[in-house]
Amino acid sequence: MLILVLFAAVFLYFWLRPYFSTFDRSEKGELSYSMPSRNGDYTAEIYGVPYGGAAGGVTIWVDVKKTNAPEDATVKTIYRAEHHGNNHLEWDSENTLRIENWNEYTDETITLNIDDEMYDGWGWACKSLRMKDQSVRCPAPEK
Repeated sequence: MLILVLFAAVFLYFWLRPYFSTFDRSEKGELSYSMPSRNGDYTAEIYGVPYGGAAGGVTIWVDVKKTNAPEDATVKTIYRAEHHGNNHLEWDSENTLRIENWNEYTDETITLNIDDEMYDGWGWACKSLRMKDQSVRCPAPEK
């Protein structure tokens, strides 16, 4: 009976995990680089967070924060995906950030409006019940 309960608990954890996911990574990872916006109002930062030990990989996160208002130093995570090797940030406009993350096999490059869009390579952010009140759009990656 105990084995059945443990199996059910593990099954429910993995089945329900996407619906309770958030973009909170609790300050983990190392800053790869940052890039200020054209007028300096925002700064975009790429972080790498390793997972899975020696056989694992790296998840990249892109955070955006206001730089001109220290009292409003909220950090907003707008991108999470598996690291593919080639990463680059480029501001198309003051509120539009192009995030490149690609290799010869996979391309998760996308352009996001930092005010109301986010991208989650696993698709959990768009399914999450904890994040649905944030009125966020989750566009598909560019191909």
